[in-house]
Amino acid sequence: MALEEKIPILGICLGMQLMTGKSEEGSSRGLGWFDAETIKFDFGRRRIKIPHMGWNNVSVRNSNPLFKNMSTEPRFYFVHSYYVKCNKSENVIGETEYGRKFASIICKKNIFGCQFHPEKSHKFGMHLLRNFAEL
Repeated sequence: MALEEKIPILGICLGMQLMTGKSEEGSSRGLGWFDAETIKFDFGRRRIKIPHMGWNNVSVRNSNPLFKNMSTEPRFYFVHSYYVKCNKSENVIGETEYGRKFASIICKKNIFGCQFHPEKSHKFGMHLLRNFAEL
């Protein structure tokens, strides 16, 4: 339905990762809806905790209806050990810094993915989900 009828869909956390072509977590192919791959965080000898867990900012890179009337410094709740690397910058709505910059929210036409958990992100998450519901 999302592809043929262009009904908006929102993948959250693992749901976003499944929309990529492949993942380092296994050998099975992803849905391939984005020219992207899912990569495990590896910080080498740096003492950065994995999983990335807690509140973090999202820097908006490309205008999108999901961020309509959103605060300029939106913060969301994250819990993940893998991140999405997009090969097309136009698909990246926002980025987050956690040991490295990564795409934390992506979009391609009616298909959206967010690495964070809007349902756990208080007023910012509610605002984003409201904007999604109005698409």
